[in-house]
Amino acid sequence: MARQVVQNVLIYKSGGNPFGEDVAIDDYVEYKADILVALKEPWMFDQIYRYAVNFVPFAIIDHSPVSPLITSRLRTAFKVIAVSRFGQRELKRAEIDSVYIPHAVRTDVFRPMEDRALCRKKFYFQPDDFIVLYVGWNRVRKMIPRMLRGYKRFLELNPDIKNAHFMLWTPVMGGQPSDEAMAMGVSDSGVNLLPEIGELGIGGPPNDVRWMNPKDFDKLMDMGGLPDCDPGGGQDMVSLYNAADVVFGCTGGEGFWLVGLEAQASGVPVVVTDYAAAPEIVGAGLTVPANDYDIINTPGTRFYKADIDKMAEALTKIYNADREKLTRRARSFAERYSWENVMKQYWEPFLLECEQELRPLIRKEGISHW
Repeated sequence: MARQVVQNVLIYKSGGNPFGEDVAIDDYVEYKADILVALKEPWMFDQIYRYAVNFVPFAIIDHSPVSPLITSRLRTAFKVIAVSRFGQRELKRAEIDSVYIPHAVRTDVFRPMEDRALCRKKFYFQPDDFIVLYVGWNRVRKMIPRMLRGYKRFLELNPDIKNAHFMLWTPVMGGQPSDEAMAMGVSDSGVNLLPEIGELGIGGPPNDVRWMNPKDFDKLMDMGGLPDCDPGGGQDMVSLYNAADVVFGCTGGEGFWLVGLEAQASGVPVVVTDYAAAPEIVGAGLTVPANDYDIINTPGTRFYKADIDKMAEALTKIYNADREKLTRRARSFAERYSWENVMKQYWEPFLLECEQELRPLIRKEGISHW
Protein backbone atom coordinates (compact mmCIF):
# COMPACT_ATOMS: atom_id res chain seq x y z
CA MET A 1 0.00 0.00 0.00
CA ALA A 2 1.36 3.41 -0.94
CA ARG A 3 1.17 6.45 1.33
CA GLN A 4 -2.31 7.95 1.28
CA VAL A 5 -4.74 10.15 3.18
CA VAL A 6 -7.88 8.53 4.60
CA GLN A 7 -10.48 10.71 6.35
CA ASN A 8 -7.87 13.48 6.76
CA VAL A 9 -5.40 11.06 8.37
CA LEU A 10 -2.01 10.52 6.73
CA ILE A 11 -1.38 6.76 6.38
CA TYR A 12 2.21 5.77 5.64
CA LYS A 13 3.15 2.93 3.33
CA SER A 14 3.18 -0.61 4.65
CA GLY A 15 6.20 -2.87 4.52
CA GLY A 16 6.82 -6.57 4.36
CA ASN A 17 6.64 -7.10 8.11
CA PRO A 18 3.04 -7.66 9.29
CA PHE A 19 3.58 -5.25 12.20
CA GLY A 20 5.36 -2.55 10.20
CA GLU A 21 8.69 -2.84 11.99
CA ASP A 22 10.69 -2.77 8.75
CA VAL A 23 9.35 0.70 7.80
CA ALA A 24 8.55 2.23 11.21
CA ILE A 25 11.90 3.94 11.76
CA ASP A 26 12.01 5.37 8.21
CA ASP A 27 8.47 6.70 8.63
CA TYR A 28 9.37 8.14 12.03
CA VAL A 29 12.33 10.04 10.55
CA GLU A 30 10.49 11.18 7.41
CA TYR A 31 7.56 12.51 9.41
CA LYS A 32 9.94 14.20 11.87
CA ALA A 33 7.96 12.65 14.70
CA ASP A 34 8.71 13.26 18.35
CA ILE A 35 7.43 9.90 19.64
CA LEU A 36 6.81 6.51 18.08
CA VAL A 37 3.73 4.81 19.53
CA ALA A 38 3.37 1.10 18.81
CA LEU A 39 -0.08 -0.43 19.32
CA LYS A 40 1.12 -4.03 19.48
CA GLU A 41 2.47 -6.42 22.10
CA PRO A 42 6.11 -5.41 22.84
CA TRP A 43 7.46 -8.91 22.29
CA MET A 44 6.55 -8.67 18.58
CA PHE A 45 9.29 -6.09 18.00
CA ASP A 46 12.83 -7.27 17.44
CA GLN A 47 14.55 -4.00 16.46
CA ILE A 48 12.59 -0.86 17.32
CA TYR A 49 13.43 -0.87 21.00
CA ARG A 50 17.15 -1.04 20.14
CA TYR A 51 17.15 2.31 18.30
CA ALA A 52 17.70 5.76 19.80
CA VAL A 53 14.13 6.88 19.19
CA ASN A 54 11.42 7.98 21.59
CA PHE A 55 9.71 4.60 21.57
CA VAL A 56 6.32 4.47 23.34
CA PRO A 57 5.05 0.87 23.37
CA PHE A 58 1.65 -0.31 24.48
CA ALA A 59 2.35 -2.90 27.16
CA ILE A 60 -0.50 -5.34 26.56
CA ILE A 61 -0.18 -7.66 29.56
CA ASP A 62 -2.43 -10.73 29.76
CA HIS A 63 -0.71 -12.81 32.46
CA SER A 64 0.90 -12.75 35.88
CA PRO A 65 3.75 -12.67 36.68
CA VAL A 66 4.69 -10.70 33.57
CA SER A 67 7.25 -12.45 31.40
CA PRO A 68 10.82 -11.06 31.19
CA LEU A 69 10.50 -11.51 27.43
CA ILE A 70 8.11 -8.55 27.52
CA THR A 71 9.76 -6.42 30.19
CA SER A 72 13.17 -6.69 28.51
CA ARG A 73 11.77 -4.73 25.54
CA LEU A 74 10.44 -1.96 27.76
CA ARG A 75 13.66 -0.97 29.54
CA THR A 76 14.74 1.45 26.80
CA ALA A 77 11.33 3.00 26.13
CA PHE A 78 10.75 6.75 26.43
CA LYS A 79 7.34 6.10 27.98
CA VAL A 80 5.34 2.91 28.51
CA ILE A 81 1.56 2.80 28.09
CA ALA A 82 -0.42 0.23 30.07
CA VAL A 83 -3.88 -0.44 28.63
CA SER A 84 -5.16 -1.95 31.88
CA ARG A 85 -4.72 -1.38 35.59
CA PHE A 86 -3.82 -5.05 35.83
CA GLY A 87 -0.97 -4.54 33.37
CA GLN A 88 0.15 -1.41 35.19
CA ARG A 89 0.37 -3.35 38.47
CA GLU A 90 2.33 -6.17 36.86
CA LEU A 91 4.78 -3.71 35.33
CA LYS A 92 5.18 -2.00 38.68
CA ARG A 93 6.13 -5.34 40.20
CA ALA A 94 8.82 -5.56 37.52
CA GLU A 95 9.99 -2.04 38.45
CA ILE A 96 8.70 -0.45 35.24
CA ASP A 97 6.71 2.76 35.46
CA SER A 98 3.84 3.17 33.03
CA VAL A 99 0.99 5.50 32.10
CA TYR A 100 -2.52 4.05 32.11
CA ILE A 101 -4.39 4.74 28.87
CA PRO A 102 -7.23 2.30 28.11
CA HIS A 103 -8.29 1.40 24.62
CA ALA A 104 -11.38 3.21 23.37
CA VAL A 105 -14.47 2.05 21.49
CA ARG A 106 -16.57 3.66 18.76
CA THR A 107 -19.72 4.20 20.78
CA ASP A 108 -21.21 6.02 17.79
CA VAL A 109 -20.88 2.81 15.76
CA PHE A 110 -21.35 0.06 18.35
CA ARG A 111 -24.74 0.74 19.91
CA PRO A 112 -27.98 -1.06 20.83
CA MET A 113 -30.22 -1.58 17.82
CA GLU A 114 -33.98 -1.10 18.09
CA ASP A 115 -34.85 -4.10 15.91
CA ARG A 116 -32.95 -6.98 17.51
CA ALA A 117 -35.21 -9.46 15.74
CA LEU A 118 -33.88 -8.16 12.40
CA CYS A 119 -30.31 -8.51 13.67
CA ARG A 120 -31.03 -12.14 14.54
CA LYS A 121 -32.63 -12.78 11.20
CA LYS A 122 -29.41 -11.69 9.45
CA PHE A 123 -27.61 -14.55 11.19
CA TYR A 124 -30.45 -17.09 10.87
CA PHE A 125 -31.66 -16.98 14.46
CA GLN A 126 -35.24 -16.75 15.71
CA PRO A 127 -36.49 -13.84 17.88
CA ASP A 128 -36.93 -16.02 21.00
CA ASP A 129 -33.63 -17.92 20.77
CA PHE A 130 -31.07 -17.58 23.56
CA ILE A 131 -27.77 -16.71 21.89
CA VAL A 132 -24.34 -17.12 23.47
CA LEU A 133 -21.65 -15.52 21.27
CA TYR A 134 -17.89 -15.92 21.09
CA VAL A 135 -15.89 -13.48 18.94
CA GLY A 136 -12.13 -13.80 18.67
CA TRP A 137 -9.16 -15.86 17.63
CA ASN A 138 -9.17 -19.63 17.71
CA ARG A 139 -6.07 -20.28 19.79
CA VAL A 140 -5.26 -22.69 22.60
CA ARG A 141 -4.98 -19.81 25.08
CA LYS A 142 -8.55 -18.73 24.29
CA MET A 143 -9.84 -21.93 25.94
CA ILE A 144 -12.76 -22.34 23.51
CA PRO A 145 -13.12 -26.09 24.22
CA ARG A 146 -13.51 -25.23 27.88
CA MET A 147 -16.22 -22.69 27.03
CA LEU A 148 -17.96 -25.39 25.00
CA ARG A 149 -18.01 -27.54 28.13
CA GLY A 150 -19.34 -24.60 30.14
CA TYR A 151 -22.13 -24.16 27.60
CA LYS A 152 -22.91 -27.90 27.71
CA ARG A 153 -23.11 -27.74 31.50
CA PHE A 154 -25.45 -24.73 31.19
CA LEU A 155 -27.80 -26.85 29.07
CA GLU A 156 -27.66 -29.64 31.66
CA LEU A 157 -28.54 -27.21 34.47
CA ASN A 158 -31.48 -25.86 32.45
CA PRO A 159 -33.19 -28.86 30.78
CA ASP A 160 -36.30 -26.84 29.95
CA ILE A 161 -34.42 -24.44 27.67
CA LYS A 162 -35.30 -24.78 24.01
CA ASN A 163 -33.48 -23.21 21.08
CA ALA A 164 -30.29 -22.05 22.77
CA HIS A 165 -27.31 -21.56 20.46
CA PHE A 166 -23.61 -20.98 21.03
CA MET A 167 -22.40 -18.95 18.02
CA LEU A 168 -18.68 -19.27 17.33
CA TRP A 169 -17.45 -16.29 15.31
CA THR A 170 -14.02 -17.82 14.79
CA PRO A 171 -12.34 -20.25 12.38
CA VAL A 172 -13.56 -23.54 13.85
CA MET A 173 -10.90 -25.57 12.03
CA GLY A 174 -8.11 -23.61 13.70
CA GLY A 175 -4.99 -22.37 11.97
CA GLN A 176 -1.35 -21.52 12.42
CA PRO A 177 -0.03 -18.36 14.11
CA SER A 178 2.40 -15.99 12.43
CA ASP A 179 6.01 -17.03 11.82
CA GLU A 180 7.17 -14.13 13.98
CA ALA A 181 5.08 -15.25 16.93
CA MET A 182 6.24 -18.84 16.56
CA ALA A 183 9.88 -17.75 16.43
CA MET A 184 9.43 -15.91 19.72
CA GLY A 185 7.74 -18.91 21.29
CA VAL A 186 4.83 -16.83 22.51
CA SER A 187 2.02 -17.96 20.24
CA ASP A 188 0.01 -21.16 19.92
CA SER A 189 -1.88 -23.04 17.26
CA GLY A 190 -5.58 -23.03 16.55
CA VAL A 191 -7.82 -25.88 17.62
CA ASN A 192 -10.06 -28.03 15.45
CA LEU A 193 -13.26 -27.58 17.46
CA LEU A 194 -15.52 -29.89 15.45
CA PRO A 195 -14.51 -33.21 17.09
CA GLU A 196 -15.10 -31.73 20.56
CA ILE A 197 -18.48 -30.32 19.53
CA GLY A 198 -19.46 -33.76 18.26
CA GLU A 199 -18.14 -35.53 21.35
CA LEU A 200 -20.12 -33.22 23.63
CA GLY A 201 -23.29 -33.87 21.61
CA ILE A 202 -24.05 -30.21 20.98
CA GLY A 203 -23.69 -30.13 17.22
CA GLY A 204 -27.40 -30.38 16.41
CA PRO A 205 -30.74 -28.76 17.36
CA PRO A 206 -32.61 -27.76 19.35
CA ASN A 207 -29.77 -26.56 21.63
CA ASP A 208 -26.57 -26.46 19.66
CA VAL A 209 -23.32 -24.78 18.58
CA ARG A 210 -23.29 -22.87 15.31
CA TRP A 211 -20.52 -21.53 13.12
CA MET A 212 -19.91 -20.18 9.66
CA ASN A 213 -18.75 -22.54 6.92
CA PRO A 214 -14.93 -22.63 7.37
CA LYS A 215 -14.17 -21.90 3.70
CA ASP A 216 -16.62 -19.00 3.61
CA PHE A 217 -15.25 -17.69 6.90
CA ASP A 218 -11.68 -17.77 5.58
CA LYS A 219 -12.75 -15.89 2.45
CA LEU A 220 -14.52 -13.31 4.58
CA MET A 221 -11.43 -12.82 6.75
CA ASP A 222 -9.25 -12.47 3.64
CA MET A 223 -11.49 -9.56 2.63
CA GLY A 224 -11.07 -7.93 6.04
CA GLY A 225 -13.91 -9.60 7.93
CA LEU A 226 -17.35 -8.16 8.62
CA PRO A 227 -17.54 -4.37 8.57
CA ASP A 228 -18.26 -2.74 11.92
CA CYS A 229 -21.41 -1.26 10.42
CA ASP A 230 -22.96 -1.83 6.99
CA PRO A 231 -25.08 1.16 5.91
CA GLY A 232 -26.70 -1.10 3.34
CA GLY A 233 -28.27 -3.24 6.03
CA GLY A 234 -26.23 -6.41 5.52
CA GLN A 235 -24.37 -8.49 8.05
CA ASP A 236 -22.02 -6.47 10.23
CA MET A 237 -20.45 -6.65 13.68
CA VAL A 238 -23.03 -4.35 15.27
CA SER A 239 -25.82 -6.67 14.14
CA LEU A 240 -23.88 -9.73 15.31
CA TYR A 241 -23.44 -8.32 18.81
CA ASN A 242 -27.07 -7.20 18.95
CA ALA A 243 -28.20 -10.68 17.94
CA ALA A 244 -26.60 -12.10 21.10
CA ASP A 245 -27.89 -12.31 24.66
CA VAL A 246 -24.38 -12.61 26.10
CA VAL A 247 -20.82 -12.53 24.80
CA PHE A 248 -18.75 -15.37 26.28
CA GLY A 249 -15.09 -14.60 27.02
CA CYS A 250 -13.83 -17.12 29.59
CA THR A 251 -10.38 -17.23 28.04
CA GLY A 252 -7.00 -17.95 29.59
CA GLY A 253 -6.26 -14.25 29.98
CA GLU A 254 -6.78 -10.96 28.14
CA GLY A 255 -4.61 -7.88 27.82
CA PHE A 256 -7.74 -5.72 27.38
CA TRP A 257 -10.48 -7.59 25.43
CA LEU A 258 -11.87 -4.96 23.11
CA VAL A 259 -14.57 -7.44 22.02
CA GLY A 260 -16.14 -7.16 25.46
CA LEU A 261 -16.22 -3.39 25.23
CA GLU A 262 -17.76 -3.45 21.75
CA ALA A 263 -20.39 -5.90 23.00
CA GLN A 264 -21.35 -3.72 25.96
CA ALA A 265 -21.44 -0.61 23.78
CA SER A 266 -23.97 -2.61 21.76
CA GLY A 267 -25.95 -3.26 24.95
CA VAL A 268 -24.87 -6.88 25.45
CA PRO A 269 -23.58 -8.26 28.79
CA VAL A 270 -20.42 -10.35 29.01
CA VAL A 271 -19.04 -13.29 31.00
CA VAL A 272 -15.27 -13.42 31.53
CA THR A 273 -12.59 -15.22 33.51
CA ASP A 274 -11.68 -13.44 36.73
CA TYR A 275 -8.05 -13.05 35.66
CA ALA A 276 -5.84 -10.49 33.93
CA ALA A 277 -7.43 -7.39 32.35
CA ALA A 278 -10.88 -8.49 31.17
CA PRO A 279 -12.66 -8.10 34.56
CA GLU A 280 -11.87 -4.37 34.46
CA ILE A 281 -14.23 -3.84 31.55
CA VAL A 282 -17.19 -5.78 32.93
CA GLY A 283 -19.86 -3.17 33.54
CA ALA A 284 -22.79 -5.48 32.80
CA GLY A 285 -22.10 -9.17 33.19
CA LEU A 286 -20.24 -11.58 35.42
CA THR A 287 -16.76 -12.84 36.18
CA VAL A 288 -16.03 -16.53 36.62
CA PRO A 289 -13.34 -17.73 39.06
CA ALA A 290 -10.39 -19.67 37.71
CA ASN A 291 -9.29 -22.77 39.58
CA ASP A 292 -6.10 -23.76 37.74
CA TYR A 293 -3.70 -22.62 35.04
CA ASP A 294 -1.63 -23.99 32.16
CA ILE A 295 1.68 -22.87 30.70
CA ILE A 296 1.60 -23.31 26.94
CA ASN A 297 4.44 -21.22 25.54
CA THR A 298 8.20 -20.74 25.76
CA PRO A 299 8.25 -17.76 28.17
CA GLY A 300 6.16 -19.72 30.66
CA THR A 301 3.24 -17.30 30.88
CA ARG A 302 0.27 -18.53 32.88
CA PHE A 303 -3.15 -18.90 31.27
CA TYR A 304 -5.92 -19.63 33.73
CA LYS A 305 -8.84 -22.04 33.31
CA ALA A 306 -12.27 -20.80 34.32
CA ASP A 307 -14.39 -23.12 36.47
CA ILE A 308 -16.84 -25.01 34.22
CA ASP A 309 -19.72 -25.16 36.72
CA LYS A 310 -19.35 -21.45 37.49
CA MET A 311 -19.42 -20.67 33.76
CA ALA A 312 -22.72 -22.52 33.51
CA GLU A 313 -24.10 -20.69 36.54
CA ALA A 314 -23.10 -17.33 35.07
CA LEU A 315 -24.86 -18.10 31.78
CA THR A 316 -27.93 -19.15 33.78
CA LYS A 317 -27.97 -15.83 35.64
CA ILE A 318 -27.80 -13.95 32.34
CA TYR A 319 -30.57 -16.13 30.92
CA ASN A 320 -32.85 -15.23 33.85
CA ALA A 321 -31.90 -11.55 34.07
CA ASP A 322 -33.82 -8.52 32.85
CA ARG A 323 -32.44 -7.90 29.36
CA GLU A 324 -33.44 -4.24 29.23
CA LYS A 325 -31.70 -3.43 32.50
CA LEU A 326 -28.54 -5.21 31.34
CA THR A 327 -28.63 -3.30 28.07
CA ARG A 328 -28.84 0.06 29.82
CA ARG A 329 -26.10 -0.85 32.28
CA ALA A 330 -23.81 -2.17 29.54
CA ARG A 331 -24.24 0.89 27.35
CA SER A 332 -23.75 3.32 30.22
CA PHE A 333 -20.54 1.60 31.24
CA ALA A 334 -19.13 1.43 27.71
CA GLU A 335 -19.68 5.14 27.18
CA ARG A 336 -16.86 5.79 29.65
CA TYR A 337 -14.54 4.35 27.01
CA SER A 338 -15.74 6.42 24.07
CA TRP A 339 -12.94 7.90 22.00
CA GLU A 340 -14.01 11.39 23.07
CA ASN A 341 -13.65 10.51 26.76
CA VAL A 342 -10.43 8.53 26.42
CA MET A 343 -8.75 11.26 24.35
CA LYS A 344 -9.76 14.00 26.78
CA GLN A 345 -9.15 12.14 30.02
CA TYR A 346 -6.02 10.17 29.15
CA TRP A 347 -4.36 11.02 25.83
CA GLU A 348 -4.36 14.82 26.08
CA PRO A 349 -2.67 14.92 29.53
CA PHE A 350 -0.16 12.30 28.39
CA LEU A 351 0.76 14.18 25.21
CA LEU A 352 1.10 17.44 27.14
CA GLU A 353 3.48 15.69 29.53
CA CYS A 354 5.54 14.40 26.58
CA GLU A 355 5.54 17.88 25.03
CA GLN A 356 6.90 19.49 28.18
CA GLU A 357 9.74 17.01 28.26
CA LEU A 358 10.62 16.94 24.55
CA ARG A 359 9.55 20.40 23.29
CA PRO A 360 9.38 22.64 26.36
CA LEU A 361 8.26 26.24 25.94
CA ILE A 362 10.35 28.18 28.44
CA ARG A 363 8.91 31.46 29.75
CA LYS A 364 9.94 33.72 32.58
CA GLU A 365 7.42 32.08 34.85
CA GLY A 366 8.71 28.59 33.93
CA ILE A 367 7.96 25.81 31.45
CA SER A 368 4.65 26.14 29.62
CA HIS A 369 2.64 24.39 26.92
CA TRP A 370 2.70 25.51 23.32
